[in-house]
Amino acid sequence: MRSAPSPQTIDLPPLSVRADVASVDQAARTVDLIFSTGAAVERYDWIRDTRYLEKLSLDPKAVRLERLNTAGPLLDAHSAWSITDQIGAVEPGSARIEKGQARATVRFSKRDAVTPIWNDVVDGILRSVSVGYRVYAFEETTADGKIPTRTAVDWEPYEVSLVPMPADTGAKVRDGDKANTNQCVIVTRATAGLLDADRLRRFRLASART
Repeated sequence: MRSAPSPQTIDLPPLSVRADVASVDQAARTVDLIFSTGAAVERYDWIRDTRYLEKLSLDPKAVRLERLNTAGPLLDAHSAWSITDQIGAVEPGSARIEKGQARATVRFSKRDAVTPIWNDVVDGILRSVSVGYRVYAFEETTADGKIPTRTAVDWEPYEVSLVPMPADTGAKVRDGDKANTNQCVIVTRATAGLLDADRLRRFRLASART
């Protein structure tokens, strides 16, 4: 029997997840990326003091791609303090959901300082990519004896970074500083196995009641 929705709103910092280089076009100085396959990632909830599995819904209606498609930067290891930290950009309109994967194409700058980085990508030395995103709504499912699974049914990728190692899979903010957080609704259910479209529909219904 399915339980009634129980929405809770929390302040959530930006998150990141590892992605991979799929292919390189040397003439265009571009790289194709797969920035999510929807695979579960274990994270830690510092507010509730508990572990959970995070999944990103790849239902096109659950992913806000407008920001990545219009002004998405390619950054050096998530650094955004200076314009020199931007080493490229997401090609407009290239971020998409295709064959159950979230994909995008990034183009590297021709600045002299970026050329050694680009050469390392071409040579296969730098292959780790991390995507920064915000989650605005989770649907959490629980089962006896298992850690909860939170499926992001409303999330927004906003930058892609080239990184030397896979990014920390945990939230970056732990000290309660809300300067860089956004509100996120968590709808908890005691049943699993819902389709992504059903998750999104049920979340919207729950949100409309609160």
